[in-house]
Amino acid sequence: MRAKRVVLRGSKKLVRPRRSRIASVRTDREITVVLSLRWSQEANLCPLKSLGTSPVHERTHLSVKQAKGVFSPDPADVNAVRRFARSYHLRCRAHSLGGAFMRLSGTVGRFNRAFGVKLTHWAEKAYSSAYQGHDEEVTLPADLEGIVTGVFGLDTHPAARRPSRLTHGMSSGSITPPPVTSSTRKPAEFADLYKFPRNTSGNGECIGLLEFGGGFRLRELKSYFKSIGMKAPTLIVREVSPGANRPQGKQGTLNPDSEVYLDIEVAASMAPDAKIVVYFGDNTMQGWLTTLQAAILDEVHDPSVISISWGQAEQEWSPQALTEIDKLFQLAAHRGITTCCSSGDRGISEASSRPFTVAFPASSPHVLACGGTRLAVKTSGSRNETVWNQWRQFRLASGGGVSDVFPLPPHQNQANVPLRRSHEPGRGIPDVAANASSDTGYLIEADGTPMSLGGTSAVAPLWAALIARLNEAMGMRVGFLTPLLYTMNAAGAGAVSDITEGYNGSTRAAGFRARPGWDACTGLGSPNGEKLLQLLSSRKAKGG
Repeated sequence: MRAKRVVLRGSKKLVRPRRSRIASVRTDREITVVLSLRWSQEANLCPLKSLGTSPVHERTHLSVKQAKGVFSPDPADVNAVRRFARSYHLRCRAHSLGGAFMRLSGTVGRFNRAFGVKLTHWAEKAYSSAYQGHDEEVTLPADLEGIVTGVFGLDTHPAARRPSRLTHGMSSGSITPPPVTSSTRKPAEFADLYKFPRNTSGNGECIGLLEFGGGFRLRELKSYFKSIGMKAPTLIVREVSPGANRPQGKQGTLNPDSEVYLDIEVAASMAPDAKIVVYFGDNTMQGWLTTLQAAILDEVHDPSVISISWGQAEQEWSPQALTEIDKLFQLAAHRGITTCCSSGDRGISEASSRPFTVAFPASSPHVLACGGTRLAVKTSGSRNETVWNQWRQFRLASGGGVSDVFPLPPHQNQANVPLRRSHEPGRGIPDVAANASSDTGYLIEADGTPMSLGGTSAVAPLWAALIARLNEAMGMRVGFLTPLLYTMNAAGAGAVSDITEGYNGSTRAAGFRARPGWDACTGLGSPNGEKLLQLLSSRKAKGG
């Protein structure tokens, strides 16, 4: 009698991709798949709501060892998966990844039978190369129901892209970068403009940068920092297989390398004494999980801040991936890690064919979503900051809107977030912002080419550098900062500068508009680092 099987819900993307079938994947091809299992001690975690609103000095964060204990499966669940793997002649390595992930290896034919799918090569117009996937729902033996929460690696569709001027799926690099002008500034100048805390440099802190494509050359970085009169940063590379530091660009073009250089050069210029760890992962949903886990549970380098400038419309992810990645962000918050994510560069439509869509992971309620402004400073010193919108030039603007996946978090209850198109409340992004206009851009050098870059790709590492310097000044991790920002803003504390001019649609009437308070263009506003430090220190001193 054939064993009863159940459907593992959430293995398909929320929106069916428009793709064409090429051929079946050879059944003798060897592949590796990662299974996520339920966490054995998840119920023992304190509620994030109370952690996020409690004073910084009262927060208790998990060590790496404690986090590994929470993020671990029950031994009985591991044994159940081992039996399943043996029955389909799959090799099982339960502890090669650690935590609640198990890695299975074997032939495509065996995986087809084990999970009730037929793996196929697919082509999609948006991407330059084919990928592997399936049309069928993933099924499992009934005795694994509730134990296995996700299966990652059967589908190798690219998980995300940089929210930048790089076109969807571009890999060859054929776009001319924005030229350096008199309005282009060294990244460290923005730290001064946003009043990063004086007498801080990120000393003793570690910033983790997650990258899912491209790479850098160390000699070029050293040349850049020498040219701007700064020392080269303490830089460490961690490659989470099959991810790797693979520089592929050529001089005079904008390409995936440009975005890696942007992250490093912005973060290191603004927090020059912080240690920078670049985690290179594979740009698949499996790669996202394993790379994020590697950063959060990195016992050697232990980052206090993580910056992610990659993203994709929520509809392009599978529900399983959204859930499991968000759970890792929650674990990061419990570790005292602040996660900064770019809100996207496509205004109100992160999915080009669907208006009013937002980017994940910025839409996770457990990260700090970073949108864009245009900061113009006159020679007299007067400044004007508006919503970043270069739609007429490049079809780019600050990503923002309301999540169709995540509900309205408690810290946004008083933010007047608009309803979804379904007239239900949802998580609003961004939370904060900073300069993202290439017209007033960051002086970056990539593949030997100076350029004036912007995008929300620059804003996430900017905020990461600020938080590293806040941590240094406070002598502790601020951790899950997002709820505190809303609390301080509601009290009129002025930790951020409200942006009240501009819009992020193709026209003023087509998108969201800036307004007093939170809006779906620039969130609460751009940073005032000294004021933010003062308020956090005050809360620490008063115990509230």
